[in-house]
Amino acid sequence: MNEITLFGFNNLTKSLHFSLYKLHYVGNQSLDYNRFIKERFSANKLNSVLTTICHAIGGNVLNIAKQDYQPQGASVTLMISEELPAQHVTETESIVAHLDKSHLCIHTYPEDAPQDGIAIFRADIELSTCGIISPLKVLNQVIEAFDADVIDIDYRVRGMTRDKQGNKIYNFDQFDNLNSFLSTDITQSYHISEHHFRKQNLFHAKLSRKNVMLNDYLVEKNTDDFNQALQRSICSKITKEIKQLFTNSE
Repeated sequence: MNEITLFGFNNLTKSLHFSLYKLHYVGNQSLDYNRFIKERFSANKLNSVLTTICHAIGGNVLNIAKQDYQPQGASVTLMISEELPAQHVTETESIVAHLDKSHLCIHTYPEDAPQDGIAIFRADIELSTCGIISPLKVLNQVIEAFDADVIDIDYRVRGMTRDKQGNKIYNFDQFDNLNSFLSTDITQSYHISEHHFRKQNLFHAKLSRKNVMLNDYLVEKNTDDFNQALQRSICSKITKEIKQLFTNSE
């Protein structure tokens, strides 16, 4: 039986969680929006995104579970190892490797009852790793892949390991804030709020887009389909929604 060697294995579990909100102006085109979401965020396309993320952190996909839902929405879960590619591992061994090592999953929550012509799409992503893989490497990649307007990020390290001298270690990564892992393009494009509890190894950041460009929010339409007054009105509504999602307010 082929077994996966736990290279670099330790008892530190690093969990990175995203809630990403993307807004769309759909007006009264609910059917067009449903079709758009199904095409852009199908289980197959999400699987492609997650597989790219897995490889970006130096992981190999062991097993994949994916599902599309009606009327819309999808879920994908990847089991990850740091070493052997999937073809060398049986299904039973994949489950063991998943429990011992890492997983990456996504669930989408498209709004099925848009309010005032604006639909809110949310993607929930969790990346949990052990060993030498660091999920913080993909912060920028995840944000860019979903082009989200509001991003809620939680990072937590659990457990402990030891160095060669037997001293306890509760976190390998030494950093001041999650902001330090973000690209210049992202820090310039978003308002960022951070709250950390370093002693507990808890880190939180929330981002909201600074500038609203109407074309980025239209489904099967462009700005030429609206007069200037309506364009300003739609942008104002979108900006208000982004602010509410950022502040958790009405």
